[in-house]
Formats: sequence, structure tokens, C-alpha cells
Amino acid sequence: MLTDIIGLALFVNFLLHWFGPIQKYRERLVEKMVRMIVKARIFWAEPALQIITCVRCLSFWSALLYFQNLTLALITSFLAVCFEKILKYGNEDM
Repeated sequence: MLTDIIGLALFVNFLLHWFGPIQKYRERLVEKMVRMIVKARIFWAEPALQIITCVRCLSFWSALLYFQNLTLALITSFLAVCFEKILKYGNEDM
């Protein structure tokens, strides 16, 4: 169970920040969604952008779908944010 939580938290960080081949496509998708939201004035759809751009949101919702347990989803989200901060500030010195 613990390895699943840690694995999912690391996978979300890997997916959103460090896996180079998909970053270009993810950024293009976000850009198109922003233009569509602004053009069509459907600002209520903005939370959909957060789900695919925010480590905390993506890890929470994916863990909730995977574990179907609110507590485990919250723990996974917290760990994902911790890993994001560790990886972000760990790379600054290099």
C-alpha cells in the first residue's frame, strides 16, 4: 500500500514536470484549452486546467480513482507536493 502511494505521487511528478517527450504536447493542450475557455467565455471550465497542470490536483484525483479512499488520496497528494518541492529545490543547486 505504501509503495503504491509513493509510486503514484512520484509518477504524477514525473508526468507533469520531468518526462520531456510529453511536456510539449501537454503545454500545447493547456494552451489550446485556455484559448477555448477565453474565446467561448466558459470560465467555469477552468478547474479542468488545474487537474492537468497541478501536481496536488492530479495526484489527489488519480489516487481517489485508484484507491477509492479519501484518506489515501489526501496522503498521496501531500506526498506529491513534498516530492515536487524536494525535486524543485534539489535541482536549483545543480
